[in-house]
Amino acid sequence: MGKQANKHIILVSYYWPPAGGSGVQRWWFFANYLAKKGWTLDVITVNNPVGTPIESSGDSSLPQGIQVFPLSIWEPGKKLYQSATPTEKHSLFRTVVRWIRANFFFPDARQFFIKPAIRMVKKRLEKKAASWLITTGPPHATHMVGYAFRKNKQLRWMADFRDPWVQFFVNQELPMLPVTRKCHQIWEKRVVSAADCVLTTSPKLASIFGEHNANVHTVLNGFERVLSGEPSKDFIITYAGALKTNQHLNLIRSVLEQLSSSNPTFSEKASLHLYGDHSTNNLPSSFTHQTVVHGYQSKKEIDQILPEAHILLLLGNDNPDSHLVIHGKIYEYMAARRPVLAVVNQHGDMSELIRKHNLGAVFLYSETDKIKKWIEGEFDRYVKGTPKELQAPSNLFSREKQAEELHLLLDKFEPTWG
Repeated sequence: MGKQANKHIILVSYYWPPAGGSGVQRWWFFANYLAKKGWTLDVITVNNPVGTPIESSGDSSLPQGIQVFPLSIWEPGKKLYQSATPTEKHSLFRTVVRWIRANFFFPDARQFFIKPAIRMVKKRLEKKAASWLITTGPPHATHMVGYAFRKNKQLRWMADFRDPWVQFFVNQELPMLPVTRKCHQIWEKRVVSAADCVLTTSPKLASIFGEHNANVHTVLNGFERVLSGEPSKDFIITYAGALKTNQHLNLIRSVLEQLSSSNPTFSEKASLHLYGDHSTNNLPSSFTHQTVVHGYQSKKEIDQILPEAHILLLLGNDNPDSHLVIHGKIYEYMAARRPVLAVVNQHGDMSELIRKHNLGAVFLYSETDKIKKWIEGEFDRYVKGTPKELQAPSNLFSREKQAEELHLLLDKFEPTWG
């Protein structure tokens, strides 16, 4: 195809500012960077998407060249999930709702976004030709939009997988019938095979998708800037981000309780701070006086909070394919230059990244003794007044560097077929 003469992109992204959370940040930064490089973008998204907080602070102003087209759609999960009280979370009613959601809404509960988004893509193409249609998921309903344009020879389609599809931890946990899981496998293969180009955020996932498409590339997430700040006078362990039950916070809390019981100084000085969208109902009564639950905070506020920690906690999802994922928060932790304690169910690309770049330590969930010993070591540093600050992270992991890789890929893409 050579160098693009028409540098116009239609981006289909379910999450977009003012929606917050990690699902927004990747393409918000990419879009802004591409606009500076001369690309124009039409962003097709959703008004007030379910399942994500709304950012009330921060700069969400659009640069010249980006237009946003938010769609109003019916989201079946909005009332059923947001209205449920904590005591209803495991009720029979909720169990039935989850079963219906798992087996009747395909590929996910955002399926009612697909047809309106297809219509909007067609309208935008009538106004202005585009060289690229980019879909980013999850939700993977966005990729069904891209699939509808697979035969358009004037339009290249890029499918960006921020997380796996079949191996996505949400799909792994849903009570799907075997026929439903098979349907997901079929459609994942169709989408990956049909796209002109596939992006992933980890090499291992790229390797799996590479079996179905020769044009699979890894464009990582990253950090926007190196963060500044001084560690707190007290010994703070910080976790930032959504927290699911399969991330086993209780295991870490048990370790901290043991340290607190055996070391009065640790009991006095140490505390665990939780920032993110999760329920305090998952927290046990023990160690409560040293656990502070802050709830969701904006990215701007988190950037100020992270450097105050002595340890930054990262808990991987405990599902069979979690090794395919590099959590986006590892890059934000990297920018804070504080030791990372990562706990996972099996080692993969993220473990390799942590070890190779000396970001801290990574253990399996079963290695509680090693986790305890490592925390003791970091606390000893604190007591001696020599807390560890990591070196400035490599620019290879900056969002700007990753956005430049994306820009070059879009600008110089040559398909290996047709």
